[in-house]
Amino acid sequence: MSERRPAVLALVVWTLLVWTTRIGNIWGDDGLDAADKVGRTALALSFTVLAAAVAAGMWRRAPWTRAAVRALAGWTTAVWVVRAVGIATGDHSAAFVVVHLVLTAVSIGLAALAALAVRGVAGRPSGFPMASSRR
Repeated sequence: MSERRPAVLALVVWTLLVWTTRIGNIWGDDGLDAADKVGRTALALSFTVLAAAVAAGMWRRAPWTRAAVRALAGWTTAVWVVRAVGIATGDHSAAFVVVHLVLTAVSIGLAALAALAVRGVAGRPSGFPMASSRR
């Protein structure tokens, strides 16, 4: 399991960094009304909750950890693809677009690495998080 942890931990840390800081940005934006703030906060919290679930599952070596990693990786990929298209085609400065496309690439790259880290090989379980054999 130790060789699988870095990719998953990187996704968890990155997700918490990106999305929990987003919450502060949302509530500090005077250009958003209350409904926009609540909706955007809900999205950010969905990532925060999934990342916390993965971290808790890893800590406890829970049998559902692989499913949580896959959920976080899939949600990350889906949301960032949609956001990237919207940002790239929206009325934003070039710098804003570049920064967000970099965030997109890093997020999707980490999601892919984490998903690969927990997949089974040739029909065998991956051994992650090895809930059945505590060592």
